[in-house]
Amino acid sequence: MPYTGKADDRPYEGNDVDISYNLKRCIHAKECVNRLSEVFDVEKRPWINADGASAEQVATVIELCPSGALHYERKDGSAEEAIPEQNRIILWHDGPLQIIGDLSIQGADVAIEQETRATLCRCGASQNKPFCDNTHKKIDFKAPAFAPKKDANPDADVSGKVTLTANENGPIQVEGNFRIEAEDGTVQYRGSKTWLCRCGGSSSKPFCDGTHSEIGFEAE
Repeated sequence: MPYTGKADDRPYEGNDVDISYNLKRCIHAKECVNRLSEVFDVEKRPWINADGASAEQVATVIELCPSGALHYERKDGSAEEAIPEQNRIILWHDGPLQIIGDLSIQGADVAIEQETRATLCRCGASQNKPFCDNTHKKIDFKAPAFAPKKDANPDADVSGKVTLTANENGPIQVEGNFRIEAEDGTVQYRGSKTWLCRCGGSSSKPFCDGTHSEIGFEAE
C-alpha cells in the first residue's frame, strides 16, 4: 500500500496541539531537539511531549523540519501550517533534494496529495525511496555543483501546485512552477517541468541523463 502521509505516522497528543512523527522520513536534521528540547528529547520515553511548550512554539519548530517527518494539528483555533508561496528545490551538498512548496508526491510506493516539506533521495541507495534515509552519508555519495543556467526571467512565477512523480525505476518528474537552489540560496534553475536524477549515476546532476536505464536502477 503506498505511503499516504498518515498510515505510518505516530501520534503524540497534547492539550493545545497534536504532533505526528514518521520515523521512515526522518533524516535526523535535529532542528526539533536543538531548538525545543522541552518537547523533543531523545533521552526520554516517549521522546515527544506535546505539552512541553506552547502550541505556537511547537508549530514554529516543526515547520523547520526539512523532511516532513514532523507535522502538527492545532486545537486552539489558530491557523495550521501555511502552504509556501514559492516552490523551491534545494540541492544539499552531496545529499538529498530538499523540497519546499505546495507539493503532491506520487509514485508506486507513495501517494501524498498535500505536503509542504520533503527530502527526496538522489543517491539511489535509500531503503525508503523516494524519501531520503541518510544512506548517502554511508556510501559517500558525491553530487558536484552544476553551473547555473542563465536566468532569463528572474521574476518568473514559482507558485502553485507542484507534482513530484517518482517514475518506476527512473527519475523524479517535476511538473509545476519551481526553482532549483544551491544550499546558499543561489538560484540555479527555474522551470515548469523537468526530470531529476534519483539513481545517483547521472553525469548531469541534478538532472536525469538516462543513466538509470544503463545501470539497471531498481527503485520499486
